[in-house]
Amino acid sequence: MKNIIVAGAGHGGLIAAAKLSKKGYNVTVYEKREKSQLGHDWEDRFTFSLLKKLCNISEDDFPENCWRYRGDCAFVSPAKRKKVIINYTDENRQKIMWRKPLINMLLDNAEKSGVKFEYLTEIKAPIIKNGRVAGIKTDKGDICADMVIDAAGIFSPVRCNLPDSFGIEKMPKHGDLFYAYRAYFNRLDRYPMPEVPFEVYMYHVGEQGLSWCCTNPDSVDILIGRIYKLTDEKVNEQVELFRKEHPWTGSEILHGGNYGVIPVRRPLTLMVADGYAAVGDSAFMTTPMNGMGIDLSMLAGDMLADTIIKSDSSDADKLWAYNRDFHKSYGGDTAKNEGLKNAILSLPSEGVDFLFENDVIQSSDLAGAGKNMNFGILLGKLKRGMRNPPHFFALINGLIKGSKASKLYKNAPENYNTSEICKWSEKISALDIKL
Repeated sequence: MKNIIVAGAGHGGLIAAAKLSKKGYNVTVYEKREKSQLGHDWEDRFTFSLLKKLCNISEDDFPENCWRYRGDCAFVSPAKRKKVIINYTDENRQKIMWRKPLINMLLDNAEKSGVKFEYLTEIKAPIIKNGRVAGIKTDKGDICADMVIDAAGIFSPVRCNLPDSFGIEKMPKHGDLFYAYRAYFNRLDRYPMPEVPFEVYMYHVGEQGLSWCCTNPDSVDILIGRIYKLTDEKVNEQVELFRKEHPWTGSEILHGGNYGVIPVRRPLTLMVADGYAAVGDSAFMTTPMNGMGIDLSMLAGDMLADTIIKSDSSDADKLWAYNRDFHKSYGGDTAKNEGLKNAILSLPSEGVDFLFENDVIQSSDLAGAGKNMNFGILLGKLKRGMRNPPHFFALINGLIKGSKASKLYKNAPENYNTSEICKWSEKISALDIKL
């Protein structure tokens, strides 16, 4: 195997591209946007040490003023009667970084590693020959390769146009996506900084989703997010609500001011086929409770490259090691997290109020994006939860289903067997919570 296409300049795809190119593979990234258009005009959280390790960079390589520490956080119940406050220490305070410098660092690393780039190239579909992916169809013609690494995002035209016989899930379901608007407004400095600068509103105004208002020294970061598509009218209405409650929010947009779609679900059960592997958002790799996926994408890109280098093959039975090992290491945890997320979203807003106001949901649960909310801990909350059994047991049901899905992910079939993988995937799908 020699020629590898990376479809889209996603974080995980760029990590895989750089590592493979260093090992002598001929790697080309095809991206529909210009280089200058890559990266959202907002900040996100990820593990800085992971970026340093995978790209072999030091703190000195980070552009000036590209990151900062996030302040303490308050999760606000739907009726706004209860706030759960998380006070971070110097050791666990979150770092956030602007996305454009981050993607530029990954692009620079890939270019220095010998990866070639073709921008302004729109991918239309995969090329299928003899039952395997053999390249991509683009607006500039067909491009053949020994393998396609799919990093083209949630609605990847590669994954969405794979043959049904491949058994790879093509489209997300209702509740799998988070539709968000985010803008950084100027801050009116005649008002003091709030004691808790970062407020996250669960079921904001009683609607499925969340919003936040984060007051920074130089701006006010507002996010409006729902599990259904937003309209300009809805966004303007919500921003005005925030402005009334946070009068230091100005009207000038400094950054952002646009829409995004984020996967908030477990990753694909099957994400490889002959000549094909999905990574990052193309495989729905995020933590469902908070939509964070940069770490998972970069880790997956590194794992995928190692698998390809070890076998020097693009056959599904060899790529399956990447699929299996990712789920054992990370996919199982996200599947568990999805169970909690879907359980909360399946409740009415008054049910979420109940969980907040009776301390069923506490700061330790929210600080870990639900990772600490296991069945054993919830049993300790049983007395408080039994004040409203339907809401409490809806949460328990979500955790039980999430735990079962997690075990299935971590016990993915050892070898690539289409019949076994199909049965395994069906067992996981049967655990879905309807929203």
